Amino acid sequence: MKTATAKDLRHKTAALLREVRRGKRIGITYRGRTVAELVPHEPVKEKPFEPIGFGMWRDRKDLRDVERWMTRLRKPRYTR
Repeated sequence: MKTATAKDLRHKTAALLREVRRGKRIGITYRGRTVAELVPHEPVKEKPFEPIGFGMWRDRKDLRDVERWMTRLRKPRYTR
């Protein structure tokens, strides 16, 4: 792992980020101690939203279509 000082981070940020994009890990030191590490970002695979009712909400039929339920909740209560 390559190391860089906090001063290097301030003055050479673009060059350090270029190396991180290539897959290298860079340790950032401050007064001789490693305080941080720059690592490549790995995207997180998200699960699709699956509405689940539980407890007293489990048997509610109006919550089956969450999008329609939220639209109804957000509509104005009083028309002018």
